[in-house]
Amino acid sequence: MPTATEQMSAELQQEVSTLKADLGHLMTAVKDLGAEQGRAVYDQARHRVRAVHENLEHYIEARPISSVFFALGAGFAIGSLLGNRR
Repeated sequence: MPTATEQMSAELQQEVSTLKADLGHLMTAVKDLGAEQGRAVYDQARHRVRAVHENLEHYIEARPISSVFFALGAGFAIGSLLGNRR
């Protein structure tokens, strides 16, 4: 007949085993949830980038001269900021 200490030890070992299994299931669930949310954020960002790209194409087609001058100005500004590093 097991002593009270042995019985308590066996119960604690069983509880630890159960906790390990539960923790494993919880980690799997968190990982799956994170992957789902990551895919959702990626899809949303991709959709927004496509919309901006389409709007930019329409703007350039509607105003080609303004677009060229804007690109020249932006290039000049970036060149000035990066070119003065001595």
